[in-house]
Amino acid sequence: MSARFRPASRRRSTGRAISVWLIALLVALVATVQIRSQAEVERSLVGTDTTSLAFLIDDLHRANDSLQAEAADLQARQATLRSGTSGAADQVLTDEASRLRAIEGLVPVHGPGVVIVVDATGLTALDLQDAINNLTAGGGEATAVNDHRVVVGVAVEQTGSGVAIDGVVVNPPWTITTIGDASRLAEVADLMTNALRADRRVRQATYRVEADVAIRSVISARPFVYALGS
Repeated sequence: MSARFRPASRRRSTGRAISVWLIALLVALVATVQIRSQAEVERSLVGTDTTSLAFLIDDLHRANDSLQAEAADLQARQATLRSGTSGAADQVLTDEASRLRAIEGLVPVHGPGVVIVVDATGLTALDLQDAINNLTAGGGEATAVNDHRVVVGVAVEQTGSGVAIDGVVVNPPWTITTIGDASRLAEVADLMTNALRADRRVRQATYRVEADVAIRSVISARPFVYALGS
Protein backbone atom coordinates (compact mmCIF):
# COMPACT_ATOMS: atom_id res chain seq x y z
CA MET A 1 0.00 0.00 0.00
CA SER A 2 2.76 2.46 0.88
CA ALA A 3 4.45 1.82 -2.48
CA ARG A 4 1.28 2.94 -4.33
CA PHE A 5 1.12 6.33 -2.62
CA ARG A 6 4.85 7.08 -2.93
CA PRO A 7 4.60 8.62 -6.46
CA ALA A 8 1.78 10.97 -5.36
CA SER A 9 3.84 11.97 -2.34
CA ARG A 10 6.80 12.66 -4.60
CA ARG A 11 4.61 14.76 -6.91
CA ARG A 12 3.39 16.82 -3.97
CA SER A 13 6.95 17.32 -2.78
CA THR A 14 8.05 18.35 -6.28
CA GLY A 15 5.13 20.79 -6.60
CA ARG A 16 5.93 22.23 -3.20
CA ALA A 17 9.57 22.68 -4.17
CA ILE A 18 8.60 24.42 -7.41
CA SER A 19 6.26 26.76 -5.51
CA VAL A 20 8.99 27.60 -3.02
CA TRP A 21 11.42 28.21 -5.90
CA LEU A 22 8.95 30.52 -7.68
CA ILE A 23 8.29 32.51 -4.51
CA ALA A 24 12.02 32.84 -3.89
CA LEU A 25 12.50 33.99 -7.50
CA LEU A 26 9.76 36.62 -7.15
CA VAL A 27 11.24 37.87 -3.87
CA ALA A 28 14.68 38.11 -5.47
CA LEU A 29 13.21 39.93 -8.48
CA VAL A 30 11.36 42.47 -6.32
CA ALA A 31 14.47 43.02 -4.20
CA THR A 32 16.60 43.55 -7.31
CA VAL A 33 14.15 46.06 -8.77
CA GLN A 34 13.94 47.91 -5.47
CA ILE A 35 17.73 48.04 -5.09
CA ARG A 36 18.17 49.25 -8.67
CA SER A 37 15.44 51.88 -8.23
CA GLN A 38 17.02 53.12 -5.03
CA ALA A 39 20.45 53.22 -6.70
CA GLU A 40 19.00 55.15 -9.64
CA VAL A 41 17.42 57.71 -7.30
CA GLU A 42 20.68 58.04 -5.38
CA ARG A 43 22.62 58.57 -8.64
CA SER A 44 20.14 61.26 -9.75
CA LEU A 45 20.65 63.13 -6.48
CA VAL A 46 24.46 63.04 -6.58
CA GLY A 47 25.78 66.58 -6.70
CA THR A 48 22.47 68.15 -5.64
CA ASP A 49 23.01 70.67 -2.87
CA THR A 50 21.09 70.48 0.40
CA THR A 51 19.04 73.60 -0.40
CA SER A 52 17.76 72.10 -3.65
CA LEU A 53 16.98 68.84 -1.89
CA ALA A 54 15.04 70.74 0.75
CA PHE A 55 13.01 72.47 -1.96
CA LEU A 56 12.39 69.14 -3.70
CA ILE A 57 11.13 67.55 -0.49
CA ASP A 58 9.02 70.60 0.31
CA ASP A 59 7.51 70.57 -3.21
CA LEU A 60 6.72 66.87 -2.83
CA HIS A 61 4.92 67.46 0.46
CA ARG A 62 3.00 70.39 -1.01
CA ALA A 63 2.06 68.32 -4.07
CA ASN A 64 0.76 65.49 -1.86
CA ASP A 65 -1.23 67.94 0.27
CA SER A 66 -2.63 69.57 -2.87
CA LEU A 67 -3.69 66.21 -4.31
CA GLN A 68 -5.40 65.24 -1.05
CA ALA A 69 -7.25 68.56 -0.93
CA GLU A 70 -8.28 68.20 -4.57
CA ALA A 71 -9.50 64.65 -3.98
CA ALA A 72 -11.57 65.81 -1.00
CA ASP A 73 -13.00 68.68 -3.07
CA LEU A 74 -13.95 66.34 -5.91
CA GLN A 75 -15.63 63.95 -3.47
CA ALA A 76 -17.61 66.84 -1.99
CA ARG A 77 -18.72 67.93 -5.48
CA GLN A 78 -19.67 64.38 -6.34
CA ALA A 79 -21.75 64.09 -3.18
CA THR A 80 -23.49 67.38 -3.98
CA LEU A 81 -24.29 66.30 -7.54
CA ARG A 82 -25.66 62.96 -6.29
CA SER A 83 -27.79 64.60 -3.63
CA GLY A 84 -30.51 65.31 -6.14
CA THR A 85 -30.90 68.93 -5.03
CA SER A 86 -31.10 70.90 -8.27
CA GLY A 87 -30.06 74.22 -6.71
CA ALA A 88 -26.89 72.77 -5.15
CA ALA A 89 -26.01 70.89 -8.33
CA ASP A 90 -26.50 74.01 -10.44
CA GLN A 91 -24.20 75.96 -8.12
CA VAL A 92 -21.48 73.31 -8.40
CA LEU A 93 -21.71 73.37 -12.20
CA THR A 94 -21.67 77.18 -12.24
CA ASP A 95 -18.60 77.31 -10.00
CA GLU A 96 -16.83 74.74 -12.17
CA ALA A 97 -17.65 76.68 -15.34
CA SER A 98 -16.26 79.87 -13.77
CA ARG A 99 -13.10 78.06 -12.68
CA LEU A 100 -12.54 76.64 -16.16
CA ARG A 101 -13.06 80.06 -17.78
CA ALA A 102 -10.43 81.50 -15.43
CA ILE A 103 -8.02 78.68 -16.24
CA GLU A 104 -8.52 79.26 -19.96
CA GLY A 105 -7.89 82.99 -19.49
CA LEU A 106 -11.33 83.99 -20.76
CA VAL A 107 -12.19 86.25 -17.81
CA PRO A 108 -10.27 88.81 -15.69
CA VAL A 109 -9.07 87.50 -12.33
CA HIS A 110 -7.62 88.89 -9.12
CA GLY A 111 -6.14 87.57 -5.92
CA PRO A 112 -2.92 87.40 -3.89
CA GLY A 113 0.32 86.96 -5.78
CA VAL A 114 3.59 88.49 -6.91
CA VAL A 115 4.72 91.00 -9.53
CA ILE A 116 8.19 90.47 -11.00
CA VAL A 117 9.92 93.15 -13.09
CA VAL A 118 12.89 92.14 -15.25
CA ASP A 119 14.83 94.80 -17.11
CA ALA A 120 17.28 93.11 -19.49
CA THR A 121 18.52 92.92 -23.04
CA GLY A 122 19.20 89.68 -24.84
CA LEU A 123 16.87 87.43 -22.88
CA THR A 124 15.11 84.92 -25.11
CA ALA A 125 11.75 83.22 -25.30
CA LEU A 126 13.30 80.26 -23.49
CA ASP A 127 14.22 82.51 -20.56
CA LEU A 128 10.68 83.85 -20.35
CA GLN A 129 9.15 80.38 -20.69
CA ASP A 130 11.40 79.11 -17.89
CA ALA A 131 10.23 81.96 -15.65
CA ILE A 132 6.57 81.22 -16.40
CA ASN A 133 7.08 77.48 -15.82
CA ASN A 134 8.81 78.12 -12.48
CA LEU A 135 5.95 80.33 -11.29
CA THR A 136 3.37 77.78 -12.41
CA ALA A 137 5.25 75.00 -10.60
CA GLY A 138 5.34 77.27 -7.54
CA GLY A 139 1.56 77.46 -7.37
CA GLY A 140 0.76 80.14 -9.93
CA GLU A 141 -2.86 79.93 -11.08
CA ALA A 142 -2.96 82.88 -13.51
CA THR A 143 -0.13 84.72 -15.23
CA ALA A 144 0.28 87.73 -17.51
CA VAL A 145 3.39 89.28 -19.06
CA ASN A 146 3.18 92.98 -19.96
CA ASP A 147 -0.62 92.67 -19.81
CA HIS A 148 -0.66 89.63 -22.13
CA ARG A 149 -2.41 86.63 -20.59
CA VAL A 150 -0.42 83.38 -20.65
CA VAL A 151 -2.22 80.04 -20.41
CA VAL A 152 -1.67 76.53 -21.71
CA GLY A 153 -1.66 76.65 -25.49
CA VAL A 154 -0.45 80.24 -25.79
CA ALA A 155 2.84 80.27 -27.68
CA VAL A 156 5.92 82.03 -26.31
CA GLU A 157 8.20 82.32 -29.34
CA GLN A 158 11.45 83.89 -30.43
CA THR A 159 10.98 86.14 -33.47
CA GLY A 160 13.19 88.49 -35.42
CA SER A 161 11.72 91.41 -33.49
CA GLY A 162 12.10 89.80 -30.07
CA VAL A 163 10.10 87.57 -27.75
CA ALA A 164 6.44 87.22 -28.75
CA ILE A 165 3.45 85.98 -26.77
CA ASP A 166 0.71 84.63 -29.01
CA GLY A 167 2.24 86.53 -31.92
CA VAL A 168 2.60 89.88 -30.10
CA VAL A 169 6.13 91.08 -29.29
CA VAL A 170 6.69 91.91 -25.60
CA ASN A 171 9.61 94.28 -25.27
CA PRO A 172 11.59 94.55 -22.02
CA PRO A 173 11.27 95.37 -19.24
CA TRP A 174 9.01 92.40 -18.58
CA THR A 175 6.37 92.74 -15.88
CA ILE A 176 5.34 89.21 -14.93
CA THR A 177 2.15 89.19 -12.85
CA THR A 178 1.16 85.92 -11.17
CA ILE A 179 -1.76 85.06 -8.89
CA GLY A 180 -1.55 82.17 -6.45
CA ASP A 181 -0.23 81.21 -3.01
CA ALA A 182 1.67 84.40 -2.19
CA SER A 183 4.12 82.78 0.25
CA ARG A 184 5.13 80.04 -2.18
CA LEU A 185 5.32 82.44 -5.11
CA ALA A 186 7.49 84.80 -3.04
CA GLU A 187 9.99 81.99 -2.47
CA VAL A 188 10.11 81.23 -6.19
CA ALA A 189 10.34 84.90 -7.13
CA ASP A 190 13.20 85.42 -4.67
CA LEU A 191 15.19 82.54 -6.18
CA MET A 192 14.42 83.69 -9.72
CA THR A 193 15.43 87.32 -9.20
CA ASN A 194 18.64 86.33 -7.42
CA ALA A 195 19.56 84.08 -10.33
CA LEU A 196 18.65 86.78 -12.86
CA ARG A 197 20.78 89.40 -11.12
CA ALA A 198 23.77 87.14 -11.65
CA ASP A 199 23.10 87.15 -15.41
CA ARG A 200 25.16 89.75 -17.27
CA ARG A 201 22.25 90.46 -19.61
CA VAL A 202 20.03 91.60 -16.74
CA ARG A 203 20.19 95.21 -15.56
CA GLN A 204 17.60 94.83 -12.82
CA ALA A 205 15.31 92.12 -11.44
CA THR A 206 12.90 92.84 -8.60
CA TYR A 207 9.67 91.45 -7.20
CA ARG A 208 6.96 92.50 -4.80
CA VAL A 209 4.20 90.59 -3.02
CA GLU A 210 0.70 92.01 -3.23
CA ALA A 211 -2.45 91.03 -1.36
CA ASP A 212 -4.66 91.65 -4.39
CA VAL A 213 -3.10 91.35 -7.83
CA ALA A 214 -5.39 92.11 -10.77
CA ILE A 215 -4.99 90.50 -14.21
CA ARG A 216 -7.44 92.17 -16.57
CA SER A 217 -6.14 90.85 -19.89
CA VAL A 218 -8.10 87.98 -21.40
CA ILE A 219 -7.80 85.60 -24.33
CA SER A 220 -10.43 85.49 -27.03
CA ALA A 221 -12.18 82.15 -27.18
CA ARG A 222 -10.92 80.14 -30.13
CA PRO A 223 -13.55 78.27 -32.15
CA PHE A 224 -13.05 74.58 -32.78
CA VAL A 225 -11.88 73.92 -36.34
CA TYR A 226 -11.26 70.19 -36.44
CA ALA A 227 -13.25 68.84 -33.45
CA LEU A 228 -16.82 68.92 -34.69
CA GLY A 229 -19.85 67.59 -32.85
CA SER A 230 -21.13 64.25 -34.05
